[in-house]
Amino acid sequence: MSLREIKAKNPRTARILKAREPQLIENPKKTLLLHGTKCPQALETVLKTFNSLTKPNSVLFHKKNANVHPFENTESLEFMANKNECGLVVYGSSNKKRPNCLTLARIFSSQLLDMCELLLLPAAEAGLRPMMLFAGSPWEDPTSTSHVMLKSFFLDMFKGEETDRIDVEGGPRRSVPVIHLRWYKVVTKRSGHKLPRVELEEIGPKFDFKIGRMRPAAADVMKEAMKQGKRPNEEARTKKNIVTDAVGDKIGRVHLAKQDLGGLQTRKMKGLKRRAGMESDEDDDEELEMMDVDDILDEEESHKRARTD
Repeated sequence: MSLREIKAKNPRTARILKAREPQLIENPKKTLLLHGTKCPQALETVLKTFNSLTKPNSVLFHKKNANVHPFENTESLEFMANKNECGLVVYGSSNKKRPNCLTLARIFSSQLLDMCELLLLPAAEAGLRPMMLFAGSPWEDPTSTSHVMLKSFFLDMFKGEETDRIDVEGGPRRSVPVIHLRWYKVVTKRSGHKLPRVELEEIGPKFDFKIGRMRPAAADVMKEAMKQGKRPNEEARTKKNIVTDAVGDKIGRVHLAKQDLGGLQTRKMKGLKRRAGMESDEDDDEELEMMDVDDILDEEESHKRARTD
């Protein structure tokens, strides 16, 4: 899978592409729920449950889709997901090879990112021997007509045939771990302290799945999909020599090139004038050192005679 680069041709397209860029806090993703050609009642119950638990961020289609085969061709799935602006897809179908199959898919950049199959397991297997526990004094009270009647009814219903053998392995072993999907409600109760005691209360529904086929995302595409938006204080860091202080003000640092002071304009003073044929003060010092002492004295006497004349 290779990402398609879309260039904005007008301001409206630019705004749409801007909204699709990585965000620091992503908006909730919409889920598209689809039926296959064959969708048994058990799968339909799962799709309706997912729809009720994800509203208003889900779209449930009751029409059967015969041309959707996710692992063979992804174009139909991508088209329907993009048309309804959904980033998640749940497709329910059933056949002889993969009964009660849910296909979970994610869409990124208008293309399929990854996909996984979940095979719905039956709630209870045939041939299981139930263990029934009637706890509480009403079940043992002969005057409680309702409890006595219900106890007898359940025993007659689930008793089955008499047997002297039992499967100690607990039924057939599964090589693939089972996924137990449960929903709980958070309940707070008095604890005698400042903080309440928190408990989880199961509210249903219950679904058990085993994993089927999978199609993971490519490493480079997953890296692109996992990008997060920049934090407010990180935007200034991307610009060189710009930081944001604790108050929120932007502070910039300017670097200047090394200045050449040779051409700096100064006041015209006689003491700063250079002698003819000398480039700098260092040259003057060197020339004086090279001169002989007698030459210096002769020069001073010639200056004196010139002043007396």
